[in-house]
Amino acid sequence: MDLKSAGSSPAFPIIQYNSFAYVINHLNIAATRKKPKIKILITRKTLMLINTLYRVGCVQRFLLSTEYRKGRRVRFAYISTPFFKQTPYFKSVRLVSTPSKRHTISLKSLRIITMSIRSSLIILSTPYGIVNHNEALRLRTGGLILCFIN
Repeated sequence: MDLKSAGSSPAFPIIQYNSFAYVINHLNIAATRKKPKIKILITRKTLMLINTLYRVGCVQRFLLSTEYRKGRRVRFAYISTPFFKQTPYFKSVRLVSTPSKRHTISLKSLRIITMSIRSSLIILSTPYGIVNHNEALRLRTGGLILCFIN
């Protein structure tokens, strides 16, 4: 069975299983290879994550684009990562929750962990959307831990 009969082709990578991992992996690759710009496929979920990373400062700029390939509309985001003298803003972005293993955190635990993480950030998926740990504390909510930014 080839990829085309399975409903997929190499022109359209499958990101529906863990779209957050797709974005995080591309950001880490861009940081390690010192690439100032990357191009990734986007969905609604990944767009919310990119917007949160932009508010936090892990993404300097992003531009949304639409292309048509083989009669299908494909949406892309061109992401610019921040560098200072050839050094990326962040060391790494670590994925915490996966579809098979979800890590949630309560408000009480989030208050305790916030005191020990110092300059790192935790990105959470909450009922109020995707926010960082400081916004989650302000909103008085816990949630699903998506990633950890050093």
